[in-house]
Amino acid sequence: MIPVFEKIGKYYYDDPVNHTNGEFDIVTEDENGYVFYEVKFRKNPLSERMIREEINQVKATGMNCYRYVFISRAGFAGSETEQIKHIDLAELFQ
Repeated sequence: MIPVFEKIGKYYYDDPVNHTNGEFDIVTEDENGYVFYEVKFRKNPLSERMIREEINQVKATGMNCYRYVFISRAGFAGSETEQIKHIDLAELFQ
């Protein structure tokens, strides 16, 4: 069973030392920790490389996420794992 999240919001970060900043579309917190969600409206499927880059960006903030959920309009080139979930945008409108 998926735990009910207790908090939801965007996550913004600014690292002036390394001259980086950014935002994550949605981050939730539940009894197990944080879940990161990223939505991509690209014409091409979301690749494993793009997913790894997003995960590395999250990890660089020090945020300890236990699951990463990617939502894509064009699908996915890679496969899911226990930690990485895929949702096709069309599934949200069924």
